[in-house]
Amino acid sequence: MSATNARWPVAIAVMLAVAGWLGVPAAVAEPHPALAQAIKSARAGTACDTLQYSPKAELAAEIVNRSTRDYVNFTAEYVPADDPHPTAIAKDVGIEGTKVMSLQGAAKTEIDAIKGLLLQGHQALSDCGYTDYGVSMLHEPQSGYSLAVVVMVGP
Repeated sequence: MSATNARWPVAIAVMLAVAGWLGVPAAVAEPHPALAQAIKSARAGTACDTLQYSPKAELAAEIVNRSTRDYVNFTAEYVPADDPHPTAIAKDVGIEGTKVMSLQGAAKTEIDAIKGLLLQGHQALSDCGYTDYGVSMLHEPQSGYSLAVVVMVGP
């Protein structure tokens, strides 16, 4: 493992500790409504079963999104966790499946960020191998951008 790759588990652990998310993630009452509905609607147009909400996938989405926000704000210590297959993050938050996909969108409005995410992920959303999902929507006040992330996982 290279020195750069070896830092990721440490960086993720620090992010989790700072956010107060050590251990099992707390259940989130509801995922971001507009983003969750967009994912459900996009998936409904496929032959696949409905994606099931997962608090662990939501935590992974939040980690990916916060790392991007921190990078945009020039406050990140590491490059953003923008790998389209964040399997290390998923494993760190307790997701046991090996199929992981992260979709991202950014725009001046939440609706446009969601549209960008859906455009990026139109093929992945029709992959029936993904069974669970989590979402994150953050607003970055310095730039005025909304940052949207969906993490989908499967067995």
